[in-house]
Amino acid sequence: MAGPERPQTSLAAKALVVVLAVVVAWIVLRVTFATVRLAFALAGYIIVAFLAYQLGKWVGRHSGPDEDEP
Repeated sequence: MAGPERPQTSLAAKALVVVLAVVVAWIVLRVTFATVRLAFALAGYIIVAFLAYQLGKWVGRHSGPDEDEP
């Protein structure tokens, strides 16, 4: 004797779940990649600023005296 039949989910409902899962995954990945890209950009700006500062210090130490100083 078999138990009562379980109701079947329609094909449209299954397709809707798959489409919603794809859209949510797409949104999550876009936000994640945008955040990673922003972090890399910020790190790049910090590195360039640090290198420019170090270069400026080096040039300041190794430049000759100003001509207008007595």
